[in-house]
Amino acid sequence: MKNQKRGNKVEKKLGWLDDLLNVGKVTRCFYGFCVAILLVDVIYSLGWHKHAALREDSWLYSFETFPAFYGVFGFVVCAGMVLLARFLRSYNGKKILMREEDYWDK
Repeated sequence: MKNQKRGNKVEKKLGWLDDLLNVGKVTRCFYGFCVAILLVDVIYSLGWHKHAALREDSWLYSFETFPAFYGVFGFVVCAGMVLLARFLRSYNGKKILMREEDYWDK
């Protein structure tokens, strides 16, 4: 951001993401790309054979070839890591990994 001085006032020049309309446009584009990628994956999965990493006799093979499996799997794993981090921070009011701010000053 560039600052411009006028008398005693300092005016800050706003960036393009400071406008809420631009933030909404970026958000809609992001969701549009997500839907487009999901549709491409579903169309590709139904029409062509996906090359799976697991063998066909594995019990996980049917899950891996499911449309949008890797997106769903990534979301579930990420949400699980957030929940695990919350658990490790404190459990039933006891702090497991989290310490007070002045812990090292004591």
